[in-house]
Amino acid sequence: MKPLSPRERRLVAVGVLAGLVGLAWLGLVRPVLNGFEARDERRAAALARHERDQRLLASLPAVRATLAEQRRSGRLYRITAPDEAAAVEALKQRLVAELTQAGGTVSAAEAVRADVPPGWVSVRADATMTLTQLNASLRQIENDTPYVVVDYASIDAEQSIRTSRPGPLGVRLQISARHAVAPVR
Repeated sequence: MKPLSPRERRLVAVGVLAGLVGLAWLGLVRPVLNGFEARDERRAAALARHERDQRLLASLPAVRATLAEQRRSGRLYRITAPDEAAAVEALKQRLVAELTQAGGTVSAAEAVRADVPPGWVSVRADATMTLTQLNASLRQIENDTPYVVVDYASIDAEQSIRTSRPGPLGVRLQISARHAVAPVR
């Protein structure tokens, strides 16, 4: 092999120098810079988490006030009774009383057990009444406390169809309410 000329030796030296600079970049400088970048990202995430936590802490009095208000008004949204059977009976009496008070005639009232979520009670009643009486009873059910959910309403106007005159309607109404166990004293 013939010796390299001075020009070729300079080119090889520059190439070796470029390789060493590249290796130094990949082996030393780049990991250090990546470490700075990763720590900067973690710091930014920690600052964002800190700001979020500070907002959460600042909202704590408002959350406590809302919770206290919900505890005070919670009785408006549930029937409090010693057990589920008593809650069902109370809801049944309420439904029958409101349908009767509006002028309807209740023929049957019963507890509903199927498809009732845990913590809820449901009752169904069959009644005969006019449309005006039905509207009045629904308005009364809607506005009295504890507030209930009307799950099902069915209206049968068969007699009106046969006679072509307004007449009594066959109404089936199902309502549900949350149930809370009364504290034992």
